[in-house]
Amino acid sequence: MIRRVLIVGAACVALGSVFVAAQPTLQLACVGRLAPTSGCQSGSSHEGPVVAMSPTQASSGSKTVPRPPAQAPGQQPPGESAAPDGYAPIPQWLGQTRAAVPAKSEAFSVATFASPVNGAWFDFLPDGRIILGERDGHIKIIGKDGKIGDGLEGMPANMFARGQSLFAVQPDHNFATNRTIYLSYAVLPDGVDAAKQRSPAHVHVGSAKISMDEKRLEGVKDLLDAEGTGGRVIQAHDGTLFITSTVPAGLGINSEEWMQPQQLDSLMGKLMRINSDGSIPKDNPFVGKAGARPEIYALGFRDDQGMAIHPKTGKVWASEHGPRGGDEINEIEKGKNYGFPVIGYGRDYTGKPINGDKTVQTGMEQPVYFWTPDIAPAGIAFYTGKMFPAWDGNLFVSTLAGKALARLVLNGNRVVGEERLLVDQNARIRAVHEGPDGALYVMTDGMGGKILRLTKK
Repeated sequence: MIRRVLIVGAACVALGSVFVAAQPTLQLACVGRLAPTSGCQSGSSHEGPVVAMSPTQASSGSKTVPRPPAQAPGQQPPGESAAPDGYAPIPQWLGQTRAAVPAKSEAFSVATFASPVNGAWFDFLPDGRIILGERDGHIKIIGKDGKIGDGLEGMPANMFARGQSLFAVQPDHNFATNRTIYLSYAVLPDGVDAAKQRSPAHVHVGSAKISMDEKRLEGVKDLLDAEGTGGRVIQAHDGTLFITSTVPAGLGINSEEWMQPQQLDSLMGKLMRINSDGSIPKDNPFVGKAGARPEIYALGFRDDQGMAIHPKTGKVWASEHGPRGGDEINEIEKGKNYGFPVIGYGRDYTGKPINGDKTVQTGMEQPVYFWTPDIAPAGIAFYTGKMFPAWDGNLFVSTLAGKALARLVLNGNRVVGEERLLVDQNARIRAVHEGPDGALYVMTDGMGGKILRLTKK
């Protein structure tokens, strides 16, 4: 088995097929067949390269969290990209990618419900209104008539104002009585010079209550520093919170040098689960495991952009941005490893293979579905409404680079059809939700974005 590990000196802790290094100060990415207790040192026996890294560090309490150095002047950040010419990884089963267009669909009409928005995330409140989280750090309430309210006051005082400030906002299941919401947002760690780091902020998760007059947030509480460069939060049926946390990635970053998704002492590249008060559920898979963060629910992710709870199984499904190709839909199970960057269906932005284009490894999970070339999937939602019977149980996937709404027809947890909708809008699509009226609501990306309402024609 190929194992990858970040090492301090020669000390490492083995946890199954995942290694955890304690208190990293100098990081080495080691690739090779190592005995569970062996160290990784210059001159040690291994089957792959040892790559030295010296990223700048950001503090998370007493721990240091790595970040890449700032980009060179004039270097542009990565956008979505096409897969390298001729790169077409082989799926593990028929329908894992490029599923056939389904025979049945629905005719629908499209109307603008609300505009302009600069949305990162939206959801519905119990009374049918929309709560909107905007990328520049505003939370707004949109009326049933589509009128957009003013931004709420009282946002977290430590929210970082440069770049994307707010990633997600989620109303509590009992919002009608407790007025509680959860949000994921950017925070610059104390002592960090933002000019010297790339993506210097950490994604934090907090809770707050919306005041009775709906003008401000009250009782803002920071629940978790999730360490990553971005992330989302949703609430499960049992009231716990699922949180994603991304690893630094993009142009100029070698995926194989950022092994945090495979490390249990790091929250980056993980799906986490906490209680709504920030405490740790006792049944999380790594509670009590030496060297492991108890918040971790599953590992091996790059950049999850959307999450949804399956309406029948209660499992989390997530959309994941691959690097250059290899975008994924994953059905996530407790304690499982989803592979990045050891396995995957994409390449680095340079076109260089990641870990020799390895797509399968024992002990690592396969995606339900993948796209190469990439579509840059964002928000996702299961449809269970009555307005569109042919769409019942389908998974809808917002796509940024794809400029479409992808409809995935499912048979259990396998995709048996894919249809692209809203192509004529020629718009990057950021998020999608089923409304309480059974219509489908879709948010386009950017400063002049819109929330569109799809109704049966």
